[in-house]
Amino acid sequence: MECFELKNDKISIRVCSLGAELQSIRSLERDMEYIWQPGTETFAHHTMLLFPNPGRIAHDRIIVGGNVYPAMMHGFANDMDFRLVEHSENKILLELAATDYTRRYFPYEFRFQVEFSLEGEKVLQHFHVINDDGKPLYYCLGAHPGFYCPIVLGESGNDYSLVFDVPQKLNQHELEAHTRLLTGNTTTALDNETEIPLDEHFFDNGPRLYGNMTAGTITLLSKRSGHFMELGIAGFDNLCLWGAPGKMSVICIEPWCGTSDRTDTDHVWETKPGIRRIEIGETGHHLLTFRVG
Repeated sequence: MECFELKNDKISIRVCSLGAELQSIRSLERDMEYIWQPGTETFAHHTMLLFPNPGRIAHDRIIVGGNVYPAMMHGFANDMDFRLVEHSENKILLELAATDYTRRYFPYEFRFQVEFSLEGEKVLQHFHVINDDGKPLYYCLGAHPGFYCPIVLGESGNDYSLVFDVPQKLNQHELEAHTRLLTGNTTTALDNETEIPLDEHFFDNGPRLYGNMTAGTITLLSKRSGHFMELGIAGFDNLCLWGAPGKMSVICIEPWCGTSDRTDTDHVWETKPGIRRIEIGETGHHLLTFRVG
């Protein structure tokens, strides 16, 4: 495991090869850290990549090409060491390629590249899923970044909101109590609105999973100090929010392509809701951005 840094005159970032994890976004102008730094409680990561699936897998198994394979919540990429392909003044490029281990869970020849670069106070995180197989490749993808909330000590969760750049008609998925699989039922979370108000007890009933997202950005915003973390999420149609119950300290804002299994799933990978397909020799592209203020 190695760690790498990029820096300009406004921000610095630190990236670890284990899981291609973004471990730090620090404003040099404000001397402020925005990514959660794990201590002894709450969330043991900074951020996680969820590949080849975000969310829960029913009975920990999937069916690919008619064969049954073991599978795990949030996939395997966050536990694997990525190879450094390039580290220049302006870019970090890491790559995970298929191995005997990954083929046990994901029967494809692939390369999963994660690229980081900086533009002012913005971090760009590009994802490239490359199909090196002789058949179409199916995958899902998600991110699980954790942010300080409150960003500023002395504030509370009651001072914060999540704000979309455009009005959303957002559905909240009902989750089965013990498995957190989707029951198939939804309720309306936002009806042509832009704001999800937060509070200290926002996560007392567990995580929240939303569908039908069409936003370009979502911003964690302090209504008290004005500090923010803006996450560019264009192309990600599901959103999971996770944090600790009782008192707000960290919020994970998780854009997903794909989602958890439903309770009545048939386990067939190729028809899993939200699945992406890449033809032979082609590449799937995704982009997240982070902007601090």
